[in-house]
Formats: sequence, C-alpha cells, structure tokens
Amino acid sequence: MLWWVSYRNLTIPLTRPQVEAALQLYRYCELWRSVDEALDSLAQSFPSFDFKSTLLKVAAVNTFYWTQVYAVVEVAMHVHRILEATAVPLCPDVVESLGKIPQLGRMFRSFASKFAHFFIDPERFPIYDSYAVKMLTYHLNGKAKEELSYKQFVSSFTTLKKVVGFSVTTRELDRYLWLAGQYIAWKGLPPWRKPSTGINQELQRLFKAPGKEVQKLLGA
Repeated sequence: MLWWVSYRNLTIPLTRPQVEAALQLYRYCELWRSVDEALDSLAQSFPSFDFKSTLLKVAAVNTFYWTQVYAVVEVAMHVHRILEATAVPLCPDVVESLGKIPQLGRMFRSFASKFAHFFIDPERFPIYDSYAVKMLTYHLNGKAKEELSYKQFVSSFTTLKKVVGFSVTTRELDRYLWLAGQYIAWKGLPPWRKPSTGINQELQRLFKAPGKEVQKLLGA
C-alpha cells in the first residue's frame, strides 16, 4: 500500500529545519557516527560478495546494529548465495530475499535493510526498523504502522521524500526518522502512548544533556 499525499495535506508536517536539527544532533553521537563510518570503510575495503567478505559484513552489521542474528555463518552463506551473481539486484525485493533465512524460519528484515544500505546502495535502500516505520507512516497519514513489507516501506519512504517540499537524501531522512522516533518515544509523545525506557543509550544521554545548543535542537 502506498500513501498518496501532497505537501499541503501531509498529516504530520516535516520541515527542512527539523531534518537539519536531527543532522546536527547526529554530530553529537560519536558512537553512532563511528559505526556508520566503520561500515562505510568496510564496504570500500571489501566491495565484493565472496563468502569471506560477506561473512565480515554480516558479522559487522549484526554486531554494531544489534540485529539479533545468532547464526552468523548460516546467514552469511545465505546472503552470499543471493549476491554472488555478477549483477546485484537493486530492487526492494532483494531485501526480503536477504532477510528470509529458510533454515532459521524467520524474517530478518531490519538486518537485511542495513546490509543492503551499507554494502549495496545507501541511496536505494533506506534502513528499516520499528522507529523508522512508525515515524514514516505517522508523517504520511497520522496513523503509525507497526510493520510494513520492505517494498511498502520503500514506497512510503520515496513518497515522503517527494512531498516534503525540499531536497533530502536517503541517509538524511534515515537519520531524522530514527533520531526523531527515539526522542518522541522517550518523551512518550504521539504516536507513542507512553514514555519508553528502551531507547538507544547514547541517545538517552544526548536527550538528557543540559547544554543549551542540544536542547535548542531538540525543540526544533
């Protein structure tokens, strides 16, 4: 399902200053930035999807982003089999294929989206997680969804990029959705119903920071 909206009737408005504030806050997150930079460096150092390279990439994404992949070798073999072809698929369906591990009997959609984002194409594959899904659907129609297929997520993500009225990259919007979702969940504001204590610890420290600049950015 695609939520067709225009900038004028976007249910929960999103402005460039809001995105800029999130990007400024991201600069305060040394651990988050270091993880992203490390994964980008790994992608540059190991551009292919031979099994050893794939194993390193799967282990890195799982370790740094806590994607709950406990059978790393089995998942790496699965990812390698899909991506060892000369032409890597660039459509959203590849994330569903990467995330569906037959021998484990469950879908690792968040892991697969992060793998595709960092190691296939960061612009084509936005990062899927529960905070991004809820914030994305909340902006588009005011009713936060708990889960989408990755194809639905990409369609909605692309729609939001088109209708906000300003230019924004996939990574910029990714960072806004996750950081804003964490902050709103921490505060217990809609679409969350009560404050959450389960958010990222680095962001918790940031949100509690007494500095005027951080608090100004959080209020943007």
